[in-house]
Amino acid sequence: MRVAAVLAGGKGLRMGTAVPKQYLEILGVPVIIRSINAFIKNPEIDMCIVSVAADYISYVSELIKKHISSDKDIFVIEGGETRGDTLLSVLRFMEDKSILNESIVLTHDAVRPFVTDRIISDNIRAAEKYGACNTCVTAVDTILISSDGEFIESVPDRRTVFHAQTPQSFNARKLYELIKKMSEEDFEKLTDGCSVFTFHNEKVNIVRGENFNIKITYPDDIKRAEDIIIQYFN
Repeated sequence: MRVAAVLAGGKGLRMGTAVPKQYLEILGVPVIIRSINAFIKNPEIDMCIVSVAADYISYVSELIKKHISSDKDIFVIEGGETRGDTLLSVLRFMEDKSILNESIVLTHDAVRPFVTDRIISDNIRAAEKYGACNTCVTAVDTILISSDGEFIESVPDRRTVFHAQTPQSFNARKLYELIKKMSEEDFEKLTDGCSVFTFHNEKVNIVRGENFNIKITYPDDIKRAEDIIIQYFN
């Protein structure tokens, strides 16, 4: 089974809006709905799990009823305080539904609404072959390393540096077992599922992303998103 997990527990504080950024609208459609639709419309995806803050479960359920028409199951569940906790809530839900074994789970930021069918399909192939993958694009700008934020310590070769996007996709059972092997303290230090694999020295394959697969973070990103829809999705 191929399961999309749309992670939407963030508060979006950098956007400076009254509601989290995943619920803002782009040309009349909420960001989170665009992200869910990208997966639910893909013929290779069997199910979608949407993980949100507890007080948004009813709200998101109503948004889905209003905007999405599909025979596929879409479950809205409670996420956690951190991204790691939210990821764990998805895996535990899959285990409770007896779908964890033999499943691929594609974890995706709800505020990254422009994932394509090609990216989704490439993630599925890579996760099935390697057990873990991350969508990435090559770095265009030079990257600087500074631990104190004041002085440059090193400049890595730009050819070896990538910007991470999502989806990140995994053999769901393997990801869950690797997490359970970790101490709570170590797990809390990590930011995502790929970090779990690298912590255990497991390989993570790179899937090529798209530069327009942006993450809605700041107010200017809404206008940029509108331009992307007009250029690439009309």
